[in-house]
Amino acid sequence: MLSFLYGGAVTALGVGLTVALATGQGLGADTHEYLVFRGVTTTIVFSLMAGGIFVADAFLVLRGARGTGVVVVAGIVVLAGLIGEVIEAVTGGSAASLAISAGIIVAAALPGVLLLLPRGLRSTPPVTADPTPGVTPPPQP
Repeated sequence: MLSFLYGGAVTALGVGLTVALATGQGLGADTHEYLVFRGVTTTIVFSLMAGGIFVADAFLVLRGARGTGVVVVAGIVVLAGLIGEVIEAVTGGSAASLAISAGIIVAAALPGVLLLLPRGLRSTPPVTADPTPGVTPPPQP
C-alpha cells in the first residue's frame, strides 16, 4: 500500500513537472538553458519510471510477489540521497535542511525495508536435530 502511495506521488511529480515545462509556468528557472532543461527532463523521466515501477510492483506484491522493483528503486534513491547528504553536510548545509533530507531518505527506504522483512508466520515448523541419528523412530499412534 505504501508503495502504491509513493508511486502515485512520484507520478504526480513527473506529470506536474511535465505540465510546468510545457506551459513555461511554475518552474522558476530558465528552461531555455541546456543544463536546466536537461535536468528537468531527466527528473521527469526518472519520476515517471519510478512511479510506474512503484505502482506496478504494489499490485504484484498484493498478488504475493516480493516487490524487487520497489526495493531496487528505493535503494537507488537512498544511495543518491546519502551521497547528497554527505556533500551537503561537508559544504556547510543548515541543520534544518539536513534534517529534512534525512527524513526524505528514511521515507524512501521504508517501503524497501518493509518488503525485505519476513512475511507472516512460518509455514513449516523449525527443524531440530534428531537425538539418535540413523535410528528410525517408532510410528506415532
